Amino acid sequence: MTAPAVILSHPQMGENIGAAARAMKNFGLSDLRLIAPQCGWPNDRAMVLASGAGDIIERAKLFDTAAEAVADIRLVFATTARDRDVLRDILIPEEAARRLRSAGLEGLSTAILFGGERAGLDNEEMSLAEASITIPTAEFPSLNLGQAVLLIGYEWLKSADATPPARQRKTIAQPAARADLVSLFEHLERELDAAQFLFPPEKKETMVRNIRAMILRAHLSDQEVRTIRGMVVALVKNKYRGGNT
Repeated sequence: MTAPAVILSHPQMGENIGAAARAMKNFGLSDLRLIAPQCGWPNDRAMVLASGAGDIIERAKLFDTAAEAVADIRLVFATTARDRDVLRDILIPEEAARRLRSAGLEGLSTAILFGGERAGLDNEEMSLAEASITIPTAEFPSLNLGQAVLLIGYEWLKSADATPPARQRKTIAQPAARADLVSLFEHLERELDAAQFLFPPEKKETMVRNIRAMILRAHLSDQEVRTIRGMVVALVKNKYRGGNT
């Protein structure tokens, strides 16, 4: 079983990182990744609030960008409290945990991406995820970072009770690593931009996000990503029939 990584993007307070680490320890998660923490790192307050989870804090990995933090991940879910204009699955924590555990049983690397306390995840970070997780609330949708990690961690642990001890499904093709998908995104977007497909300019950002969401819904394998990139190269080299004409 491969447990999901917990990725905190631009966390502002060491206390919240510590609380998140403690919640992870409560529910069997250990891979903590931090994207450009705004509170300075290492952080004494994080260690204090982690209580018995100091080992998770000590092993936390640092990254400059979300793309780097998820480069080795095969399935990414992103948390958000806001509606987005991209067509992707919106999951409650229980369903997200079920899907993460199912992928983990297949030996796939997974991750949950959490936004910073002030503004959450930006559109570029959201575009790296197959689905979003929204925690149902009453009137006020914003949750403390540590609380959000705790709630989803609880659902992750609880989902083990609903997971049958079935045999691990063997797959020939592995889902593409996030780094390969990001390279595909950038390659395709670069050529679409050169072909003036991403027009008008004011709609370019929305078009790019929708294209990424469409590709992510396909759950491409490593080989399929390579094939698509090869197709793009062939099309660009042969814009006109005859290749060099």
